[in-house]
Amino acid sequence: MTTMHRGDSQSQPVPLLPGVLDSTFDEFLAQAEHELACRRREVRAMRRRVRRQRRRAVPLHTRAARFVVVTVSVGLAAMGTAAFVGGVVLLRAGDMAVAKDAFALSAAAWGAARAALILRPRC
Repeated sequence: MTTMHRGDSQSQPVPLLPGVLDSTFDEFLAQAEHELACRRREVRAMRRRVRRQRRRAVPLHTRAARFVVVTVSVGLAAMGTAAFVGGVVLLRAGDMAVAKDAFALSAAAWGAARAALILRPRC
């Protein structure tokens, strides 16, 4: 393909770039934004597909163990919070010995919750 006119019938015309030269800048920008949005949707769909395939690859007993560990750790954290609030109420009421036990229980529950999350199955 030549870009200069040779003067005979063998010259080929220079192709125009479709979409760039025959539209305004705003139209071109809108088209580019539309293509970007389409690509983002495609990437989201591919990531979703990869997550689902990974989920299928993980054995059922591992998923069940993860669920149990997370559920137990959330329960322990809630129990620790309740014990702490109870300890504050007991401390405010003047029952120092029981409040001390409640604070110890809350610390133990929070520690167990954290340990359960650290030791959960990773696969």
